[in-house]
Amino acid sequence: MKIACYIHPVPVPIGPNADYFWFETLASLLQRMRRADATEGLLISRAWLHSFAEAQGALSLLEGVRVGVIDETSLSHRLRSTGVLPATLARLAYSTGGENHPALQIVADEVGRCGHGFEPDVVIAFGTQIDFLAQLWPKALRLHVETGAYTRNPYPGSLYFDHLGVYRHSAVGKAGKRLRAGATSTDGRILVSKFRANFESALASIDPFQRHDLRSGYRSLILLPLQVSNHYSFDQQVGYRSQFELLLDVLSATPRDVGVIATEYLECEEVLKTRGFGENLNYLRDTFPNLIFHEDFRSWFAPSQFLVPRVDGVWTVSSNVGYQAMLFNRILGTPATTHMAGIADATVFQDFIDRLGRPANADAFLAWQLERYLVPELLFRDGHWLHNYLERRLDAAQRVNDQIDAFVPVADMDRLMEAWIAQAPKPLAMPFPDFR
Repeated sequence: MKIACYIHPVPVPIGPNADYFWFETLASLLQRMRRADATEGLLISRAWLHSFAEAQGALSLLEGVRVGVIDETSLSHRLRSTGVLPATLARLAYSTGGENHPALQIVADEVGRCGHGFEPDVVIAFGTQIDFLAQLWPKALRLHVETGAYTRNPYPGSLYFDHLGVYRHSAVGKAGKRLRAGATSTDGRILVSKFRANFESALASIDPFQRHDLRSGYRSLILLPLQVSNHYSFDQQVGYRSQFELLLDVLSATPRDVGVIATEYLECEEVLKTRGFGENLNYLRDTFPNLIFHEDFRSWFAPSQFLVPRVDGVWTVSSNVGYQAMLFNRILGTPATTHMAGIADATVFQDFIDRLGRPANADAFLAWQLERYLVPELLFRDGHWLHNYLERRLDAAQRVNDQIDAFVPVADMDRLMEAWIAQAPKPLAMPFPDFR
């Protein structure tokens, strides 16, 4: 089997090194499969990531793997002829019909050039809609990979491989209502139940915010996990231009007897500002006394996951915290334009507030996630297993008519129980480094 891995050749908005994690991840997947099953692999990315890997002393990851290098500066010069800024390529690829845009055809030409005639059976791409590669590699199965909804400790790491796409193009975006309304097998119900109980206990045992009495004085609590501004996962799904606009809108619409816990994705953005020209925290606290924000939320990685079991609902645009709300039987709310709308309990904010404390059962969707969508780390780190899994995915995509049915069972139930629960890491709250 021939596998090509692709990283978009334009730096992400938060910095040129931010997607190096995926360079290492995809190179490692190819390396493991090459050693296990003589898989032929090609890794395509921009020149800087290869230079950065060399500086990190990590070029051994590319041993035996074909390398395709796209010069991002040369590419930018070519893109100017189409009137497209390089930074907008990911949005363009994500937009409906965007795959036929001349700018993306230029990118596809560059991919074909640096692939030197490589014809993959499977293409795995990080976080970018790659329909524009269909003309270059029409027979290849295109898989879009990202980290799964349960990835940070105490959960085991996980990835998804979605042949439909990302966000609104994904299986969740296209078939959310159907997936939530589906049937659940006895094994699926048991897996969800044990998964929920295990991680509810694990999170409680290391909760760094136990000393905060968050509920005092409020009839209900909601969690608003802020994300990253100027990224298509956010601004292509809603009308807000920034996380601050989202925060302001939610606070304005929330009754004063409902507490709003706000958390930030600090790896990318600080939204609640405590100093400088953009200072806003004093204003927000004075205007919206039901805002709940503690400085130590910034002291730990993934603060939201510790708070989900302590609230009544989560309102989000596209954060994985929304899936965690469903896991712990909390109300999930999201705007009607997002990819989560089909699986949400509410898509209108007032309805979300009115439904707090009355979640509907979501076990059918959760079982599908754990059994057919998310791949736990114990499995994807096994080169033999991953090779076999991709072969099964390729066969299903060619054989079935229903694209949702092409998400094959990840593994048998015993192995899933082991990978998701028995081999989960020791619970540990991870301090967040303060670079300020």
